[in-house]
Amino acid sequence: MLILALDTSGKVASCALCRDGEITDSAGRDSMLDHSSTLLPLCEELLARHGLRAADVDVFAAVKGPGSFTGIRIGAAAVKGLAFSLGRPCAGISSMEAAVWAWDGSGRVCSRVTARAGEYYWALFEKSGGVRRLTEDAVGGEAEIAAAMAAHGCTQVLTDGQNACGAALAAYELGRRDELINCHELTPSYLRQSQAERMRKEKENIK
Repeated sequence: MLILALDTSGKVASCALCRDGEITDSAGRDSMLDHSSTLLPLCEELLARHGLRAADVDVFAAVKGPGSFTGIRIGAAAVKGLAFSLGRPCAGISSMEAAVWAWDGSGRVCSRVTARAGEYYWALFEKSGGVRRLTEDAVGGEAEIAAAMAAHGCTQVLTDGQNACGAALAAYELGRRDELINCHELTPSYLRQSQAERMRKEKENIK
């Protein structure tokens, strides 16, 4: 099973190849969130290094968030388009979970990414060979996260939520369990409203 995973949830656009559960190669480019012009050429370069084309890929995976609203939409749209045009299954991987799959440690861990206004996107996992989710992805402050960690006996923290390699490994596990989805089922996970949505609601409330 050959998997191409994309991660555009932050300022770096990245992609990774995974064959039968092993990472073959990866590439990244700091595009300063200009993923729309960077992502597909980056994927083509990665595939070409191994004499491959998109048509050779069996599964397409995207980090579905949470993270940058615009970045998440670009990555999800790219994977949906590739999966639809080539008739392939796909996978949407949480940015929290992708980081844990790429982590070389073990035990219970809090995976978190800075959101805004002193808050974080976060979730708790346990890694021992595979990855087991302990909590759903959430957004909250330090006190809330600390309480959840204490309740689950978790003392370790991961702060880098961007990882296409981890997304590829997570997608392979989904494929192994026959839990892949089609392109129409892949949806971004934002967890909170975008700035544009918040501004629109504020204007409506003023009126």
